Amino acid sequence: MVMPARRQGVRFWHWLGLIGGVMIAAGGVLAGAAPAHDPMLLLPGVAELRDATVFATAVVYVGLTLLLVAWWRVGALVRRPDGPSVRGLMKTGVWWTLPFLLIAPIFSRDVYSYLAQGAMAMAGMNTYKVGPSALGGQLGANVPAIWQDTPAPYGPVFLNLANGVAHLTQQSTWPGIIGMRMLALTGVGLVAWSVPRLAHASGVDPAVAVWLGVLNPLVLLHLVADAHNDALMLGLMTAGLVLALRGRPWLGVVAITLAGLVKAPAAVAIAFVVPIWAGRLAVGTRWVRAACGALAAAAGTAVVFTTLAGTGYGWVGTLKTPTLARTWMSVTTDLGYVSGQALHWLGLATVDQTRDAFWLAGLVVAAAVFMFLLRRSTQVGPVAALGLCLAALVVLAPVVHPWYLLWGCIPLAAAGSDAMRRGVAVLSALLVIFVLPGGVPPGLPVLLGAAIGVVVALLALGALGYQLRRQPLPVSELAAAER
Repeated sequence: MVMPARRQGVRFWHWLGLIGGVMIAAGGVLAGAAPAHDPMLLLPGVAELRDATVFATAVVYVGLTLLLVAWWRVGALVRRPDGPSVRGLMKTGVWWTLPFLLIAPIFSRDVYSYLAQGAMAMAGMNTYKVGPSALGGQLGANVPAIWQDTPAPYGPVFLNLANGVAHLTQQSTWPGIIGMRMLALTGVGLVAWSVPRLAHASGVDPAVAVWLGVLNPLVLLHLVADAHNDALMLGLMTAGLVLALRGRPWLGVVAITLAGLVKAPAAVAIAFVVPIWAGRLAVGTRWVRAACGALAAAAGTAVVFTTLAGTGYGWVGTLKTPTLARTWMSVTTDLGYVSGQALHWLGLATVDQTRDAFWLAGLVVAAAVFMFLLRRSTQVGPVAALGLCLAALVVLAPVVHPWYLLWGCIPLAAAGSDAMRRGVAVLSALLVIFVLPGGVPPGLPVLLGAAIGVVVALLALGALGYQLRRQPLPVSELAAAER
């Protein structure tokens, strides 16, 4: 059945994505990473529905499927000559974020660690020496057990911002979640400002870059809904790259250093400012002068802001904290575990020794990839080279979470080749489906609920008669959607 033409334009996918977001938010109330003392339990039926794991997970996956289909179809429309503009896509992105603004996190409990660390900093505790268990109280109780006694691996800029949120919200959980989400939205806003500008400078269609780097469901689900501090890191990093490309490399290095003082991996981008800076200098020792300028700007920024923060440099020694988690997405961890089991059986090495060896090998390979891409940055493009470098770092790292992939995906969305962007799109779609809500234990009920949710959503779309791969796009609908 072919539906009327007025429903076949981008407006339909705009509203379908919004409906999907509302469904995800509603399912998140049931299956998300709720705080220990959740006021939502006062609502009738919520406690009972949370015990119905299959139903709760199915609701989330109905929304995930609708959002993913809407995003994918908008991507097909963006590639048309009469496709939606950057302005139209930004409006769609704003609408798609609305369902996630006032809810608890869905897929991760990291925001509770941020809140506890902010409260600890406010109380004058050294977050680089003690974990949230030393804080106690409601904020400490929300932090997962694995992180209760671990120091913070974040830089002084982020800890001071978390301190500010704790102060403004009087260490209350729900206002604190909203405060952390406002920080994340600030980062996403910087990404949204930066991506089309990076794309224009790199010869990429800005609309395609915005679709892939800003409207990406991973951005909506993990940076906005879960309020990860990676949002602020990426926002400052991409803004710094824009400044560097616009002839202010020293200011770009300052912004990127601030990103690194939120979360350390952003500091890798400083190296890729060097070829941009060198390209603006006279021949001769321009690479040396650019490298020295970048190093001086980065070091000066780090010293000034660390001194102002008063936290010291203890965070450098806590960067290994995330390795306490074991994630199935880490190739080096998986290979190390499997090989370690075999070597342990043979009596040659322990599992931990083998895993540590694989971690070290992964970091060595990542360093080699970094050096290779830095040397080729003028051919590949500095932004695309940075994206590939960060992607390699994530893939080879001891710990990999889905939002970590955005470190490389966003630069590649703005500056990568067509093949790179296709890879980012496919990877994003797979991660949306394979990452489970954080409030339900993994197991058969969750997998059954996920399968039911996907099937129900696809059957609902099929019942409407939309042939997802063969839809004409009336120009009148595009114009109406962007007004």
